[in-house]
Amino acid sequence: MSRAYERHVGTHTKDGSPSLIIDELNETYHSRHGALTESLHVYIEKGLNSWIERNKKTEVNIFEMGMGTGLNAYLAYCFCIKNKIKLYYYSVEKFPLSIEEIKALGMEKYLPYPEFHNFFEWLHSSDWNIKNFYKNFFFQKSSSDFFDSIITEKYDIIFYDAFGYNAQPEMWGEKALKICYRILKTGGYWISYCSKGSVRRYLEKIGFEVDRLDGPPGKREILRAIKRV
Repeated sequence: MSRAYERHVGTHTKDGSPSLIIDELNETYHSRHGALTESLHVYIEKGLNSWIERNKKTEVNIFEMGMGTGLNAYLAYCFCIKNKIKLYYYSVEKFPLSIEEIKALGMEKYLPYPEFHNFFEWLHSSDWNIKNFYKNFFFQKSSSDFFDSIITEKYDIIFYDAFGYNAQPEMWGEKALKICYRILKTGGYWISYCSKGSVRRYLEKIGFEVDRLDGPPGKREILRAIKRV
C-alpha cells in the first residue's frame, strides 16, 4: 500500500477475538474466522513450534513482515517464555497503529496467558526504531517500508503477515520474496496464511522448498517455505 487508509475496530471474529478493518479495501487485519485461532495455527504451531522441534534450538531469531496489532509477537513471546527459549524479534510495519487504536481494539481482553498481558502493553509502548529488551526478549520494531529497510541480519523464521494480494500485490511478488530468501538462514522457515498458487510458484522459482499445510478454520491450506541452501 502506498498510503495509510482509515481503519477502525470491526466486528469480533468467530473465535471472539477482535480485529481492525479497512473499509476502503474491504480488508481486515486478521481472519474473520478467528484472529487468535489463525495466529496460533499459522505462526506458532506451523511456524515457530515446528522449527524448534525440527532444529532443537534454545534460541530463535524471527523477522515479521507486518506487525499490525502485535498479536504474533505476543504469542511468540509467550511460547518462548514457556519453553525457555531466547527470542530475537524484528518487525517491520509501514503504518503503525497508534496507542489509541490499540486501546480501542481491546485485544488484551481476549489474549491467552493473562500473566503475560503486561508484555502486550509494553510491546506497544516501547520505542520504535531502536533495540528494546524485555526479560528474555530482544525486540525491535521498525516503522519503515519493507523494500526500503536495510536488513543485514539473517533470520531463522519469517512471519509473513502482509495484507492480502488484492490490497498489497507488491508484497506477494518475486521482488519481495527474493528479499525473504536473502535474509533467511539455511534451514529457515518462511510461513504465511497465504495459499495463492502464484506465490507458491514464485517461492519455488526463487529456490524454496514449499509445503502446502492444512490451514486454520475457513482456509483449506497455507504455505510454508524452507530455505535448503
